[in-house]
Amino acid sequence: MAGSKAMVMLMFVMAIFVSAAFAQGDFANAPAPSPDAGASSSLPLSAAVVASSLLLSLLALIKN
Repeated sequence: MAGSKAMVMLMFVMAIFVSAAFAQGDFANAPAPSPDAGASSSLPLSAAVVASSLLLSLLALIKN
């Protein structure tokens, strides 16, 4: 019984410390970095690769 009272008191004290830390405002979200100009995707795919993939997918769809 004494162990459970000590555990409840420990949780209460920890909750007080955590709420005090959050109340200070140190946990504000950082702003997102601005994207590079002209960077549309992270992988450099040429138009030929994308077009051939679409063409092969269309042919496979028509075949079935």
